[in-house]
Amino acid sequence: MALRNRILFWAVIALVVVSLAVWAFSPRAVDVDIVEVQRGPMTVSVEEEGETRIHDVFEISAPVAGQLERIGLDAGDCVYEGETVVAVIKPIAAPVLDSRSEKQLSAVADAAAAAVRAAAAELDRVRAELSRAETDANRYRQLAPGGSIARQVLERAEAEERTLHAAARAAEAALAMRRQELAAARAALRPSSASEGGELIDVIAPIDGVLLRRLRQSEGPVAQGAPLVEVGDPDEIEIISDLLSEDAVRISPGDPVTISDWGGPDLYGKVRRIEPFAFTKVSALGIEEQRVNVVMDLSPGQPSARLGHGYRVDVAVEVWSADDVLTAPMTALFKQDRAWSVYRVERGRARLRQVEIGHMNGQVAEILAGLEPGDTLVEHPSSRIEDRVLVRARQSAGPVMEESPGMTADAVPLSASWDTDASGCDFLIR
Repeated sequence: MALRNRILFWAVIALVVVSLAVWAFSPRAVDVDIVEVQRGPMTVSVEEEGETRIHDVFEISAPVAGQLERIGLDAGDCVYEGETVVAVIKPIAAPVLDSRSEKQLSAVADAAAAAVRAAAAELDRVRAELSRAETDANRYRQLAPGGSIARQVLERAEAEERTLHAAARAAEAALAMRRQELAAARAALRPSSASEGGELIDVIAPIDGVLLRRLRQSEGPVAQGAPLVEVGDPDEIEIISDLLSEDAVRISPGDPVTISDWGGPDLYGKVRRIEPFAFTKVSALGIEEQRVNVVMDLSPGQPSARLGHGYRVDVAVEVWSADDVLTAPMTALFKQDRAWSVYRVERGRARLRQVEIGHMNGQVAEILAGLEPGDTLVEHPSSRIEDRVLVRARQSAGPVMEESPGMTADAVPLSASWDTDASGCDFLIR
């Protein structure tokens, strides 16, 4: 009886030791983060920094040499075509002209008069094209709801109409500038005396817009042709961004653009032009890159009144999109044997699978073959993860604490109180 008890006791001890050894040397499951393969929309964009600029910036110069009076306008002040005096110049009394100088100035005046006629003819031509474009656009607007024409035809007609509107304004401004040049040429041709030096010449704004910069403010002598101020129409904001040449070739005019990180809600627009000339730019890392300027227009009705000339923005140009594709996070993909691979979780084990991918946008990748919707993948696989290794999902952190009701003013969404009419210029709301 004692021998039996002793054998039973040592058998139990041996069983416990063997069990502990098996437990100690058995493989342990590795804690991993997991992600799921899903179907849904996917967009591929080219992202870069950009800069805003007014489409047409007019630099107003001194028409004659003389004594410039102090410019009282400040940057941001509204100016109106043919009304606002941006500068006043007291011309220097010109000496009595000899025969040769008189003939030269007469030729300059004749050339200025010819330039005025040419500018007037150009304005008539642009207005005629604008009238035709408006007629076509109105006709297409009537035909589009019935499906008689393609939507692209209407969009091209409306784009041509907007372009010709801008061209007409530019032609009007050019005609005004040519008239100013003619007035200056005729003033220089007139015989002058010492008393005529006191006549003041007003420099008038050639367009409706705002004063962008004062290139000269203080009173003092000024030479003919010296720049005084810059004016422009803030309603004609465009965005320019220099993209890598390999990204620029993927973009086409008309591609949608998202503008963000400018201080307000996201804005939207379209690519208008990809410039054909590339240039070399040295990056922050000292690498020479070939860059191409891409010009983008904002879509109508955007709350961009606070955007000005030279503001920094971030742009994302959409180059590809699909509504229903199979995607997997990029954090689960890695290269092995020159092929994209993943670790798919099957019955508690990580199984190595090769996949075929299509488009990538830095966050997710389009899966063409190798996975199915709902598959669970190992995210950020480490060196401990191998084929057939036991894995288990890492416990997620606790719930994120919600924002307290006493939110600070800084946390209020910017768009909640965004003012879209900040210019105050009457011409913007006429």
